[in-house]
Amino acid sequence: MNALTPRGWLLRLGALLLLALLCAVAALGLGAEWISPRRLLSGDPRVAFILLDLRLPRVLAGLFVGGALAACGAAFQALLRNPLASPFVLGVSGGGSLGAVLAIVLGLDAATAWLPLPIRPLFAFAGCLAALLLIYAVARQGGRLRPEILLLAGVVANAFFLSVMGFLQYVASPHQAQEILRWMMGGLFGITMGAALLTGAIVLAGTVVLTALGRDLNVLSLGEETAVQLGVPAARVRRRVFVVASLMTGAAVAVAGPVAFVGLFVPHAVRLTLGSDHRLVVPASFLAGGAVLVLADAAARVAASPGEMPVGLLTAALGAPLFLVLLARGRAGRIP
Repeated sequence: MNALTPRGWLLRLGALLLLALLCAVAALGLGAEWISPRRLLSGDPRVAFILLDLRLPRVLAGLFVGGALAACGAAFQALLRNPLASPFVLGVSGGGSLGAVLAIVLGLDAATAWLPLPIRPLFAFAGCLAALLLIYAVARQGGRLRPEILLLAGVVANAFFLSVMGFLQYVASPHQAQEILRWMMGGLFGITMGAALLTGAIVLAGTVVLTALGRDLNVLSLGEETAVQLGVPAARVRRRVFVVASLMTGAAVAVAGPVAFVGLFVPHAVRLTLGSDHRLVVPASFLAGGAVLVLADAAARVAASPGEMPVGLLTAALGAPLFLVLLARGRAGRIP
């Protein structure tokens, strides 16, 4: 693991931040209707509506959701010392998806007159919290969070959530079944500015906490015995990382559904490019994940224009082959 200087940290993150901003600006102009810089400065109210009311919340949500999934993927992989760990393997996203499906089947999407916030994201976030508590209770044995039990509990819980969602989709009406299918594909459609900013607040705070725990993640990735010898409180660090990353995952799933492969592929790509120091890997994954999801969403909008393709289809279609290429070349699958 190469020594990480403050200057090197800032230079690398500054370059990634610039890349994420450039991707966001490009995504604002892409869609069913191309908006050139000249039109942007024309003062046309229709252009302003498209940019500020439709695309800007979506682009911000893409930055925060993609960043959350990638940063949490990096943290989970270090926490469990497993290269296949991701936000969707541990069951938290499955609980959120089940919550959203329940809201759809119960017909609660339209029942928002008494509440200023959408019902479906609230149910999704509540489902993530319920899954978090369930998995944490199962994996906490002997007063500490056991990584091997955590992974197994997440996989089993995820399988159970998927089976319940399959049953609910089976008994739902045709319209509800179609809505469930659309949600399960993952997408950034219909996100309001309020939802994007609330998601951003949760995700940014969580990323700061995970970055601050980067040194401890470095030590944990070497094994618990090494962590204990170096004075790292392994049990406390595992608990904090799991809870914070799960809350970030819940916030992301609540607004965008289960967007595949961003949390698995991006952290590996970052490690191959920038090294395995999690003080850099976590924030770099956040910036890279945001850029990837924003670009993927823009590509999905253009590819299906004038309709709209769920971005989760595109991230899975591109992420899976790219990850297989890394595995085939022996350039992925090692933590750290």
